[in-house]
Amino acid sequence: MIKHALMLAAAVLVAGCTSGPSQTTDNAVGGPNVVSTTGTPLAKGATSLPLDWGSKGQAGQVAIADVLTYGGNGTKITAPTGWQSIRDDSTTTTRQSLYWHAIQANEPSTATWTFSEPVDAQGAVVLLDNATPGGPVDMTTGNSGNGGTVTAKSVATVADGDLIIAFFASDFSSPGLGPTLPPNVNTLTNQESTRGEYWIVANYQSQNGNTDDLVSTSGQSFNWVAAQVAIKRAAAPSSAP
Repeated sequence: MIKHALMLAAAVLVAGCTSGPSQTTDNAVGGPNVVSTTGTPLAKGATSLPLDWGSKGQAGQVAIADVLTYGGNGTKITAPTGWQSIRDDSTTTTRQSLYWHAIQANEPSTATWTFSEPVDAQGAVVLLDNATPGGPVDMTTGNSGNGGTVTAKSVATVADGDLIIAFFASDFSSPGLGPTLPPNVNTLTNQESTRGEYWIVANYQSQNGNTDDLVSTSGQSFNWVAAQVAIKRAAAPSSAP
């Protein structure tokens, strides 16, 4: 991905360095593993959006979906059966809706979100191993703004060894002008379109506590939303007596 200092469009990020508990791009703490990330291109005037977690999905894994819609928050979004809302953040033009799902045996890899009215939409699914299947989300924060400094606010985790994911989305529509990302993050995927853009990046937290704000600066005006989401690792299996 080309990194320009001009603007941050839409992004899904995982946390960078912090002055508290250390964070790294490597999973050295036994936290959730990122298996794969798949994206669905922008569909204009859509009444539904199918997202596919790909061929690597297995029972017991957790899928995190990022549904991006453009046009504000008036549209009713209906999630597929079994998908739980993480958070829903929006501006007048840009909406980012996050969900999690514990994958079951023999279920289809594609899930479809429906909209109450036509809307421009795109999205992605991050597939995780070693996340808590019954409730993987530790803590979250959300933020929104217009132009200037795009900030995913710090999240205060409770569990040790979290995977910290920060999500950004914007209505910027000039493909090729990527964001200036924080240091010490792994970029999982990105999408740039003529309606809006996003990125997904990731790293790991050594122990519970506050992460840093994740900041990207821009020289242009655009509407953006941002979130940090902390994902808990699965409990270690108990040893036989």
